[in-house]
Amino acid sequence: MRKLTIFLIFIFTTSLLFSQNQRFTYEYSFKMDSLHRENVEKEIMNLDITKEGSNFYSALLITRDSLFKAEIEKGKASKSMVFDMRKIKQSKVNFRISKDYPNLETIYHTSLNASNVALKEQNKLSWTISPETKSIEGFKVQKATTTFGGRNWIAWFTNDIQIQDGPYKFCGLPGLILNIGDEKGDHIFNLVGSKKLNYDPLLMDSNRTEIFLTNEKFNKLWNEYKKDPAKNIKIIHSSSEMSETLFFDSNNGSPLTKQDLIKGKEQRAQEAFKRNNNFIERELYK
Repeated sequence: MRKLTIFLIFIFTTSLLFSQNQRFTYEYSFKMDSLHRENVEKEIMNLDITKEGSNFYSALLITRDSLFKAEIEKGKASKSMVFDMRKIKQSKVNFRISKDYPNLETIYHTSLNASNVALKEQNKLSWTISPETKSIEGFKVQKATTTFGGRNWIAWFTNDIQIQDGPYKFCGLPGLILNIGDEKGDHIFNLVGSKKLNYDPLLMDSNRTEIFLTNEKFNKLWNEYKKDPAKNIKIIHSSSEMSETLFFDSNNGSPLTKQDLIKGKEQRAQEAFKRNNNFIERELYK
C-alpha cells in the first residue's frame, strides 16, 4: 500500500495540532469537458491551515511565487528586470478558496474577464453522516454525503485528524476530509500527503485587490463575458490614447492590429468555452 507522507502525530489534541501550521496536499482529478469524459486533468492542490483559517490553492502557485521572488532579487542586484512569464508552468486551476476559523466563512477567489473577484459562500453545507466506515491509507474514515453546487457529493472523513476542514469549500464535518468526489466522478479530491510548516504560508494572490460579488452577479457577468469575451479589449482600444499604439506577437515578433487582438481573444475564448463546460459549481457557471 502506498504510504502517505504524514509527519504530524494525529493523536494530538486540537490545540496542540494548531500550535504549528499544517499543509495537507490533495490530488485533484477533474473532467472539465462533459463531452469527453475520458479526458481527465490532474492538479496538485495545497490546503494550508493556521489558527486563523485555511487556504486551498494549486501547488504551482508556490513555484510561481518562488520564481518571482528570485527574479526580483536578481533584478535588484543587476538593476534590471526582465522576466519571461512563459518560463512558468501555468496552473490548470484558476480559483483559490479561503476559510476563516472558527465560523468557517468561505470565500471563492477567481478571475473573470481580467478582474479579480471574490464570492462569499451564502449557505452552510448540510451533511448526512452515515455509519459506514472503511480504511483509506491506514486511516479509519466515515462516510458523509451532501448536495452542493448542483451535484451530489460523497465524502470520507477521519476523526483521527480533529480539523473540521477539507478541500475546496467542503468543511464542517467532525474531522478532516481525506477524500471527496461527486457521484459521477467528474471532480475528485484525494489526500496524498501532509507536513508541518514552521512559517506562515502567504501567497502573492492573498493580497490582491478584489471585487466582491454575489453569486447572482457573478453568473450575470459570466454570461455577459461568454457573449462578448473581447469586450474589454474593444473598450480599451476605442480610446484616443490607444489609437497609435503598436502591438506585437510574443511568439514571432510580428505586428498585430487591434482587429487581430480582438479576433485572437474571441477565438481563444470560444475554444476554452468548448473545452471547459463542467465546472465544480454548475450553478455559478450555468
